Amino acid sequence: MINRNVHSTMSSPISEAYSWLDSDAASPTDLIDVSQAVPGYPPAPELTAHLQTVLLDPAVSRYGPVLGMPGIRSAFAADTSRAYQADVAPHEVAITAGCNQAFALAATVVCAPGDELIIPVPYYFNHDMWLRIQGIRPRYLGCREGMLPALDDAAELISDRTRALLLVTPNNPTGTIYPPDLIHGFYELAHRHGIWLILDETYRDFRPTTDPAHRLFAGSWQKTLIHLYSFSKTFSITGFRVGAMAAAAELLVEVDKVADCMTICPPRPAQQAAGFGMERLGPWVEANRRLMNGRVERFRSEMAGTATGYEIAAAGAYFAYVRHPFGGEPSRDVAKRLLYQHGVLSLAGEMFGPAQESYLRLAFANLDDERIPELVARLAASA
Repeated sequence: MINRNVHSTMSSPISEAYSWLDSDAASPTDLIDVSQAVPGYPPAPELTAHLQTVLLDPAVSRYGPVLGMPGIRSAFAADTSRAYQADVAPHEVAITAGCNQAFALAATVVCAPGDELIIPVPYYFNHDMWLRIQGIRPRYLGCREGMLPALDDAAELISDRTRALLLVTPNNPTGTIYPPDLIHGFYELAHRHGIWLILDETYRDFRPTTDPAHRLFAGSWQKTLIHLYSFSKTFSITGFRVGAMAAAAELLVEVDKVADCMTICPPRPAQQAAGFGMERLGPWVEANRRLMNGRVERFRSEMAGTATGYEIAAAGAYFAYVRHPFGGEPSRDVAKRLLYQHGVLSLAGEMFGPAQESYLRLAFANLDDERIPELVARLAASA
């Protein structure tokens, strides 16, 4: 027998999309892969050199503390305090094996099977998958103009089984960057109802501005906020699997129990990479922030100057969420045709939740600037 929750959960959309390449119909000789959110540039040379010395220390191969090495927790507390102009303490920080694990830990600690968690649609598919596997009921919050969720809509979904409300900003899959006032409104809504706000800011370092994304850490945030973060995209170390959580110390006591069962500890070499990045790679991160924002604007400009038939619903950070011109046709069929006939591997909107059949997600972070016009040309040719 197989756990029915696992069996009924969809397979990874990334795995599904790459399986399309194995089809007899797939023969792209010049593939443009915009399916997965991965930086196209390597880690900073200084980071690579640093890790070569780190690996000479036998201690790096041993187990470490469940919630992360003390020095790395302190460094992330200081980095978070700087980014949000607030005061976050090291004992309010946990280092995790990627931000995916951070979300899994948060959801598992605050929700029991049968509880509910509000999740905006379109959603990041791993979030929905984890909730379903755990027997937690996702309550879907539809987005309005600009792919932004509305407070009134969220309030209507809150029930006596609701334990948390999730926001992802900059958003995956849409790229939408939520305004500070909207984030604060959701925080206040969660606080009034005695539920948690889980705020995933994986792509924080790719916003158009370095101003604080919000001011939630300024008050008694520990009663309501669970903040999630990823070092993977920021330092181009996606395969290292290292992320973080900021939450009340009392909640991290419970997180420790679950994390110990999952991974025992986050990978120590990855933590060393994150620590070095926070200490030494600020200018490198800033250059990549500008690079990514330039690619967003280049994509917008090329789309505005070309009659593609596709419409940008939202764009930012690593992503563009586009409405395809084939009304009534499932987005999986559109995505497959775009691959088989035009050599563009994208993800279908329906992989990101209900009522998303009209959309495709394009993750263009791994494209050089000169490939963006080619991507837009292929979209135009497909229409």
